[in-house]
Amino acid sequence: MKKTLVVGNSSFVTLIEDENYYVDKTAFIKAVMESGHFVDLITRPRRFGKTLFMDTLNAFLTMNPETSGGKTRQQAWFKGLKIAEDKPFCEKFLGQFPVIFLSLKGVEGQNFQWAYRSFSRKLVTEAKRHEYLLESPRLSDEEKTMLRNYSSQMFMRELSNLDLAESFLGDMIAMLAKHYEKQVVLLVDEYDVPLARAAERGYFSEMCDLLKAFLDPVKPETGPIVNGRPVLKKAVFTGCLRVSKESIFTGVNNFTANTVCTENDPALAAAMGFTPDEVNEMLRYYDLGSVSDVVKHWYDGYRFGRQEIYSPWDLISFCSKAAKTSDPAARVPENYWTATSGNIVIDEFLGFLSDADADRMQMLVDGGVIEVEINEQLTYADMAFHKSEDFWTLLLFTGYLTVAERLGPKRFLLRIPNEEIRQTFKERVLARYSAENRSFARHGSRLVQSAFSGDVDGMASVLAPLLRTYVSVRDAQSRAPAENYYHGFLSALLASAGDQIQNFKSNIEAGDGYADIVFDSGAGSEKTGVVLEIKRAGRDENMTSVLNSALAQIEEKRYGEIFDHMGCAKYYAYGLVFRGKNCLVGGGTLRMIGSSR
Repeated sequence: MKKTLVVGNSSFVTLIEDENYYVDKTAFIKAVMESGHFVDLITRPRRFGKTLFMDTLNAFLTMNPETSGGKTRQQAWFKGLKIAEDKPFCEKFLGQFPVIFLSLKGVEGQNFQWAYRSFSRKLVTEAKRHEYLLESPRLSDEEKTMLRNYSSQMFMRELSNLDLAESFLGDMIAMLAKHYEKQVVLLVDEYDVPLARAAERGYFSEMCDLLKAFLDPVKPETGPIVNGRPVLKKAVFTGCLRVSKESIFTGVNNFTANTVCTENDPALAAAMGFTPDEVNEMLRYYDLGSVSDVVKHWYDGYRFGRQEIYSPWDLISFCSKAAKTSDPAARVPENYWTATSGNIVIDEFLGFLSDADADRMQMLVDGGVIEVEINEQLTYADMAFHKSEDFWTLLLFTGYLTVAERLGPKRFLLRIPNEEIRQTFKERVLARYSAENRSFARHGSRLVQSAFSGDVDGMASVLAPLLRTYVSVRDAQSRAPAENYYHGFLSALLASAGDQIQNFKSNIEAGDGYADIVFDSGAGSEKTGVVLEIKRAGRDENMTSVLNSALAQIEEKRYGEIFDHMGCAKYYAYGLVFRGKNCLVGGGTLRMIGSSR
């Protein structure tokens, strides 16, 4: 009887003990632990086996608290697997380290308070896993009291204990190192999920500050010492996007990121996802060799570094179903990706893109490649500006696209990896983009027409319905978007108007300051400029006073002087004040260049 193929099981121990089919990735444990880096960040798209790989690392490394240093349990789990062949490595690493293993998947909420509560539940679960430390003769009474606090959800869930959550990692690492008199390994899966959700819902800065303080112990020089060494031996993080080092890993040295674009570190390229050899072995095992070409067409095509990779979730889903029938006609590939690839950020981007981006998308669907510059330092906060390169970066790192060829340090040729993603691209991205963009461009055109005619009510009527649509995902009720979000929103809306505007400039030096947005149109005596000053009000009742201050700033900073240099004969000045989904527009008086300001 053949082994069962289990879809969505991320527990290594369960797969092994239940004798399910397991694609052996254990050889990559050595590649991680002997990478030469203190911190390894590995980014891959969703459903590519990140959590199972991290769980495998945890099972291999973790000391049994009941029999410190005993390996019997792990030896049974890893018997017959590739890593067991490397006896010197197993002698040194198998069951030899205290491990902190956190998955931040599911850390989210409608506001920061609710997100913090879900974060605190993760900490409490991990603390409870180490409650045996309460019996440790090496820990002080103060440390044991601290552990009891960390194990109490009623205590940790309160936002007033945020400082304890920030110190959790450092304290737990220190206590484990003290108890075992060994260095500790830290594993954090889905590390970027809290930041993604925070960016979507408007509390990014608070979550970023929390994680930055929480991860401060990932600096060996700042921590205590055990047996002459830093208490933390190694930290491994996995996620979808590479968050810039400056955002939450500030000050961390000996840090490396292995992304889908990494070519100079091939040791980890195939650690997640299935190689062609692994796929062919699976197909032979389940007597599915006759459909190998169909499987390749539908589920292959990814390139991580220089390694060809199949999507594991989709392949397992197909094989699990196909192996249950002997009818070749019933072994038809399906699209498993669409139901698992939700991404609010991608949906939000779609209304901000240009006609050139639409042409690129059509080229991809038609089987072609596109040349783009990828922003590997992309942060979730950057997405508020809806830049084209960030959109393509997002599609690459979330698995909608893959690398066809690297052209330079940042420039790549990208393509759709396989038929499954091509269908998903049509259904989810291209179809929605086409409808969104046509509508968005019409709004952009109306906004520009109103701006060039002094029609503040017309501008407000354009912005109102758009704000209800595009700000809804940022939970405007509880935590309004930052001013730069509105700036990016307006920039994208104006850009969609195409050649109706000229000389668009953002954050440009003007007069005695920097104007938020300026642009012009026309020629000669009809050449007209527009300056926009953008503000965000903290309260609804303050919107009028904030609008007045925006208009006064245009006058006091003499922003209008820039239009003389741009060759304009006249200009309009507007203040725009935002509060959540609400907008107030003021100004609109026509000024002649050279007239008294």
